[in-house]
Amino acid sequence: MMPTTIREIAKLADVSSGTVSRVLNNDPTLSVTEKTRARVKKIANDLAYHHSASSQKKNTLVTVAIVTSMSEQREIDDPYWRNIHQGIKNAAQKQDIKIGPIIRLTDGLGKVNLSHFSAVIVTGDTSADAIKKIKKMNQNLVLVDARSRFSDIDIVQPDLSNMTERILNELHQAGRQNIAFIGGNNEQINLDGKIESVLTDSRTDVYEKWVQRHKQAKKMLVGNWTAQAGTIAAKQLLAQAQPFDALLVASDTIAVGAIKVLQEAGFVIGRDISIVSFDDLALVAYLNPSLTTVNLPQHALGSAALQQAKELADRDRTWTKWTTIPSKLIYRDSFQKKKHDHTQVVFYYLL
Repeated sequence: MMPTTIREIAKLADVSSGTVSRVLNNDPTLSVTEKTRARVKKIANDLAYHHSASSQKKNTLVTVAIVTSMSEQREIDDPYWRNIHQGIKNAAQKQDIKIGPIIRLTDGLGKVNLSHFSAVIVTGDTSADAIKKIKKMNQNLVLVDARSRFSDIDIVQPDLSNMTERILNELHQAGRQNIAFIGGNNEQINLDGKIESVLTDSRTDVYEKWVQRHKQAKKMLVGNWTAQAGTIAAKQLLAQAQPFDALLVASDTIAVGAIKVLQEAGFVIGRDISIVSFDDLALVAYLNPSLTTVNLPQHALGSAALQQAKELADRDRTWTKWTTIPSKLIYRDSFQKKKHDHTQVVFYYLL
């Protein structure tokens, strides 16, 4: 008796051969009804269709879901997350891994069944309860740049805290005695799309501890991650009438708004006030003066998260991996002091 073929199953199920293949390989990105999926699988079972072990491993499609706490508007305002998602997609193309449409928790998870995916990558801050529920749906879970940590969940993150400490120290060593800070808050989202809490960014925490340790007055404003937020914060800092000769900003987008206000107020950037930011967006090298900023390798964050998701999906390891991707301080006109840049990738393994 000849073995059953995918073409025969497709004919009986009244679907294409490609649909049959994707259903049998549990491709969650396939847009068919659950009824169609069930019909294809039933016919395959009734006809005793099966792959050989080697063939099944070869033909199994690795599918990864991206779940994010970021709204579309947040990605437009703050390219950091868009670049991370693009890094995931670029790495997936090179490895023939299927990435589904981005699932935004701001719209609610709805009826999305994450168990159909080989692995799940969660970007941004999501509530602990939401992470635990996602973990129940899919054990192969990787978090990207999240404040919350779990001993049994992979994470990939940039080295923000150490770099923030280094910048503050260098500004201080360069003679800047009154350092102000403009940062952004992050919202922790539940699976229903509601905000559970608002978290301070790690750079904000480091700044607060640093000024307290150095007995400096805290000059800090924290809002959202837009250029408008930088404009508002800079105006408020100037209105406080507390002098500052350096400004650390949590993102280039915010910094662009702040710089405009400071220049209009008569500050000569780089001379009267040193400014350092984060992200190294392409445009900041062309500002006048150009902006000293931290290069956060967003595509590398995405690529590392994808690689860890694949390892979990392939069951290549049984331990949890915490990965820190190093950043690099790019000196430009807004702050020109140069020091040797020590960078390293740190891996933590938990059995």
